[in-house]
Amino acid sequence: MTSRKPVRRVVTGHDDAGRAVILFDDADAPNSFSSETIPGFGATVAWFTPSGTVDHVTDEDAAPAGRQFNFPAVGETIVRIADFPPDAAYPQNAGDAVFEEIQGQEEREAGSEHSDGKHFWFHRTESIDYAVVLEGEITLLVDEGEVTLRAGDVAIQRATAHAWSNRTDKVARMMFVLYGTDPISPAQIAARRSGAKTPEPA
Repeated sequence: MTSRKPVRRVVTGHDDAGRAVILFDDADAPNSFSSETIPGFGATVAWFTPSGTVDHVTDEDAAPAGRQFNFPAVGETIVRIADFPPDAAYPQNAGDAVFEEIQGQEEREAGSEHSDGKHFWFHRTESIDYAVVLEGEITLLVDEGEVTLRAGDVAIQRATAHAWSNRTDKVARMMFVLYGTDPISPAQIAARRSGAKTPEPA
């Protein structure tokens, strides 16, 4: 197993007088996962908020070691730092291996409708995701098209089927801020778009 670079996490809070303080300053954020079967693949959850009112009062760690995070439910947010090794580092059954490790079989199935099996990472989540490339280079694939992103580039992924392809020989590191949204299928989106474009009767 290849060890991942640490993710430093700094979280602010308040003391009992209402003054701002540094609550956590972790050299390596505690909620981290490194794949045992895919060298260089892994992720760190830096923070999480449930739906509803965000807690600015307590000192509770929202992303402690050992807590399982998958994809956000409606109204939840997750901040995740993910490392994508080169595509060549994945095993032959890459899709099975990846989605078993992250418990994302439903998301994999949801993303396969129009992808024609063109990449093993295809999946779809009910969320809006703000994705920032921190290091390296990665290609975002969707059903119809692709674009290569480099350090500093931002992608806004709006509940679309997509995949991340690392065609280089170095690990790409990305930060994701995921916000869980109300479920809506691609078919429902298509129907609403068609309906919106239907001309009014004369």
